[in-house]
Amino acid sequence: MSYVTKKNINLRFQQLLILVLHLVLLRWIFYTLGNAGSMLTSEVLLHFAGIGTYGGFLIFGCAKWARRRYVKGLDD
Repeated sequence: MSYVTKKNINLRFQQLLILVLHLVLLRWIFYTLGNAGSMLTSEVLLHFAGIGTYGGFLIFGCAKWARRRYVKGLDD
């Protein structure tokens, strides 16, 4: 098990931030699925469009961030 050290603090911060962002997305998905029956169809479609957009940007951002770490040689 790898603990947080002075050498890998930036990597651990990146991992924590990515985890939090994914948990926010998961919570939004659960909220939409749980309340979709009481929403208008247009509201549900807007939620799903937002979820898809957020998810796409999250995947793209995480990949760019990981590539930046790889190119700079910051893998710990």
